[in-house]
Amino acid sequence: MFSTCLESGDGLVCDGGCGYIGSPPVDHPQRGQIVGIFERVANALVHVQDQQTGLWPHLLDQPGRERNYLEASGTSMFVYALAKGVRKGYLSGKFKAVAEKGYQGLLQHLLQTDREGVLSLTQCNGGAGLGGSPYRDGSYEYYVTESIRINDPKSVAPFILAGVEIELYKSN
Repeated sequence: MFSTCLESGDGLVCDGGCGYIGSPPVDHPQRGQIVGIFERVANALVHVQDQQTGLWPHLLDQPGRERNYLEASGTSMFVYALAKGVRKGYLSGKFKAVAEKGYQGLLQHLLQTDREGVLSLTQCNGGAGLGGSPYRDGSYEYYVTESIRINDPKSVAPFILAGVEIELYKSN
């Protein structure tokens, strides 16, 4: 049993769930269950979103713990999934403010501009897996010692998707 709840892993679940909801027909017998799961996950995310910045911690179940940082990839995935969920009508409108707060947090706290005007996304989890050799045990210590990168593609791609979704529902 793993002792922590990794934000980017949950972000993948949200993104995948949001994408999947649009796949089965509207009259599919289990569509309501899938939408319900998505809504419950979204509600849980509200409770662990950092109220000052709008970002989510790297390890969702241990906010504020030493070396647990506010992270770009999971935050971007959550913003994308919440914004798309609202835009597509899978989630109630109350999640619009949550998504926008997360997006503003990314822009204000994790996006930096250098002297030449080049943008960089900071606080990107460099990668976290389980098992293998050396063994990656899923412990708190394991996750907080993984590298933190700038412009990691696993963070930049969902950041772009998040921005697209925010803009799409703003234009509707």
